[in-house]
Amino acid sequence: MLKELREIVQRVTASSDLDEAMSELVRKTRSAMQVDCCSIYLRRDLEQAYLLAATDGLALEAVGHAKIPLGEGIVGLIGEKEELINLADAQHHPKFKYLPEAHEDAFKSFLGAPIIHQRKTFGVLVVQQKEVRLFEEGEESFLVTLASQLATVIAHAEAKGNLKSPNWHGVLRGLAGSPGIAIGKAWVWRPRVELSQVTARKGDDPALQHARFDKVLVQVEEELDSMALRFKESQASESVAVFEVYQYILKDPVFIGLIREEIERGWIAGSAVKRVCEKQVAQFSTMSDPYLRERAADIRDLGQRLLTRLIHEDEGPLTPEEPIILVADEISATLIAEIPRGKLKGIVSAKGSINSHAAILARAMGIPAVMGIDHSFELLEDRTLIVDGYSGELLVEPIKSVLREYRRLMAEEAQMDELFATVRQERSQTLDGVSVSLLLNAGLSADTDIAMNDAADGVGLFRTEIPFMMRDRFPSELEQAANYRRVLTSYQGKPVCMRTLDVGGDKQLPYFPIVEENPFLGWRGIRLTLDHPEIFLVQLKAMLRASEGLDNLSVMLPMVGNLDEVRAARRLLDRAWREVSAETAAHQGTIRYPSLGVMIEVPSLLYQLPELAPLVDFWSVGTNDLTQYLLAVDRNNGRVADIYDAMHPAVLRALQQIIDAARRYAKPVSICGELAGDPVGVLVLMAMGYRRFSMNNSNIMRIKYVVRQSRTDELQKVLQEALSHQHTGAFKGVFGRYLEERGLGGLMRAGR
Repeated sequence: MLKELREIVQRVTASSDLDEAMSELVRKTRSAMQVDCCSIYLRRDLEQAYLLAATDGLALEAVGHAKIPLGEGIVGLIGEKEELINLADAQHHPKFKYLPEAHEDAFKSFLGAPIIHQRKTFGVLVVQQKEVRLFEEGEESFLVTLASQLATVIAHAEAKGNLKSPNWHGVLRGLAGSPGIAIGKAWVWRPRVELSQVTARKGDDPALQHARFDKVLVQVEEELDSMALRFKESQASESVAVFEVYQYILKDPVFIGLIREEIERGWIAGSAVKRVCEKQVAQFSTMSDPYLRERAADIRDLGQRLLTRLIHEDEGPLTPEEPIILVADEISATLIAEIPRGKLKGIVSAKGSINSHAAILARAMGIPAVMGIDHSFELLEDRTLIVDGYSGELLVEPIKSVLREYRRLMAEEAQMDELFATVRQERSQTLDGVSVSLLLNAGLSADTDIAMNDAADGVGLFRTEIPFMMRDRFPSELEQAANYRRVLTSYQGKPVCMRTLDVGGDKQLPYFPIVEENPFLGWRGIRLTLDHPEIFLVQLKAMLRASEGLDNLSVMLPMVGNLDEVRAARRLLDRAWREVSAETAAHQGTIRYPSLGVMIEVPSLLYQLPELAPLVDFWSVGTNDLTQYLLAVDRNNGRVADIYDAMHPAVLRALQQIIDAARRYAKPVSICGELAGDPVGVLVLMAMGYRRFSMNNSNIMRIKYVVRQSRTDELQKVLQEALSHQHTGAFKGVFGRYLEERGLGGLMRAGR
């Protein structure tokens, strides 16, 4: 029945109409299972009943009319128990409820499965037969599989159906991309040109195509320069680096060279851009690392910008008449930049995550954003929206009382922003005099405007892999050194911790492909670089060469799982330092031997801390991966993301174990995962004894304010109270109350 199952699933999921999909499912299921009847009952909360929504076998005139009250009948029992029921003779079951309008007198055997999506019961899928018999195990599995597929279809159809009603008001849920509240009318944007819409074709004059491409390159470069200048002159000056990414790609000889090669092969300029960009988009889109996966959006946006200029040379600026909520299938940083700041209230995107440049730029600019709202946006055009960037909720056509409450919360938020701004130049120190270091997580992205971030005490995590991924070869030692030198110089006198190359498995290089069944547990990070010392040595030497005379470099190893990896890496660092020192001695330069540390993200390292301590100079905890590995949860998988919890008791015990060992062995330790930028998380960590936190740029000011409003002696008492509770959410609740008592509840939700 596998072939039939696959066919039914494909037909149902491909259908654009729910009624059509359900009719197709009951008809195909009845045929595939060779039963006498198949029916779908949908739960209707307003009527407190299950409604017969589709059938092949019962009376068709009963569809849309026959109802079974919640909790009654075998259908109601399945919905209540949320489990499959298999009966040889249903009419003798005490819960059996006869539906005379459905004409089901002849049916005896009954098999029903709940239709559940994300813990919500949408209905019940039922098959029936005239003969008395129990359905077999394989038939049970078949029906459960179909019910799970139908649940997804119903969930999407329900949301779209709600939107089609002009009077509907309700909530759509996505991801919290940028904190804050925005109220306004939806302005739905669609690109004039999409990569997928362009038909690739060839021409007969490569010289003409090169000339067209050259002209467009200049135009787009000028646009990007103008955008960057606008942000430098505004309060969002820390966001300029997002445009440096586009300029980096646009000036990358490899990227441009690939397009020119396509032109030389006979493709017209637009087709050449399409072919190269689609290949790179496909490469980045398949990566499981969320930070890197979002770079696909940058390539797509730049490609569509080039194509728009090639096809529509008169493309003008976007100038909405009134302030708007920008709504689009995919929102890019350049799209945000094109809309005048005073006209942009909030952002809603179907695609993208908290790591997209749109979300990063929105956070830097203080624009509320919700990402991952997967619905038909044309139905939102010109409707009143509330964007709740704290909860990730989008409220459509809210009622007056809800509007009033959100406006009150917005007024309180404005007061809090003024508070945060007052501590920019102040020390990161608690009320009882304990100093805390607030460092920057950086890389080639909008959270990285190194030169302008004077509020940070240094760089706690510099990602080095992005330049490796934007080329068709490994970058040379001198190319890497130039990039690292810029970062180290910008933070002269402050520490900069550079993580060695963290690619492999899920972070594919186009020129170094790796195929694995489980990339999260595969050949990546230190495992790959130790297997290729020729790559590792070049990077280490580039880092050392870049640090000449600055003395602020430290090196960190990713994905370490055993001590032999640390010993091998130390030997290679020793060798790189000797070689670079010998070369720089010729011109009287000096290279300080850098501190060497490891990221604690693989759980096996938790049980080797005593042996690890003599081998390294510091530890840094990557709470994102450590949490995923400890809980066996991929937080980017929507089906299990709700059970990803950085404050799970197991994670907190691991963090306490690490800081206790750090004190015992006198090892500096920092936190560089997202927990460090979470107001409640940082209070928990401070109570445990952590004093170094590395985070995205957008979090530094509010965390500094939280630090300056806290006392470590009080936090330790709060920690003991939280430990006395047995339930999972105790830490969020108890430490959240600590924030509330200091008027900082708005750091967890809307309002103060």
